[in-house]
Amino acid sequence: MENIRELVRENLISFRKGAKLTQLELAQKIGYSDKAVSRWETGEVVPDIETLNALSELYGVPMGAFFEKPSVNAKSNKKKGLKIGNKMAIALLSIGGVWAVSTVIFVLLYLGTIANSWLAFVWALPVSFVLSIVFNAMWGRRVWTFIFISLLIWTLILSAYLQLLPYNLYLLFVVGAPLQACVVLASCIKKKKRI
Repeated sequence: MENIRELVRENLISFRKGAKLTQLELAQKIGYSDKAVSRWETGEVVPDIETLNALSELYGVPMGAFFEKPSVNAKSNKKKGLKIGNKMAIALLSIGGVWAVSTVIFVLLYLGTIANSWLAFVWALPVSFVLSIVFNAMWGRRVWTFIFISLLIWTLILSAYLQLLPYNLYLLFVVGAPLQACVVLASCIKKKKRI
């Protein structure tokens, strides 16, 4: 039993450091005190199954990884790094696709002698942030979601304003203030803690 306890202890430390989290940050993410995390990492106690499951989801590793030798986990962490790189590449390719489509639309409108063909690039901004929100919701961190939502709000307002420039609808920017306040307040809401 001591051998398993030692493996779990070593892996808890390894995964936390690999995620670049302090004991306090980890404790806040999973709803425990930093003292509890410290007790796990000293081997004084072993986390229960629900906690190990929450940690495995947080680190993106199978729960069995806590019971493997650290050298095996080092390989898992390298694979995880590749996955993160692939996710980033997929997201950037998708956003690049938006800009490629907007370039094609710009060229077609420009050749059709439409005066405001440059607006194709302006509208690519909010579309890019919509994709950023979607990819971040799947793979990213919660804080970035709120940043992308803020950028989406302001680029949508800017795009609408520039599209309707002859009407001088500068009051559209006033609408952004309460929307931004809602985003800031929503970012202050804490996620429900797992027990």
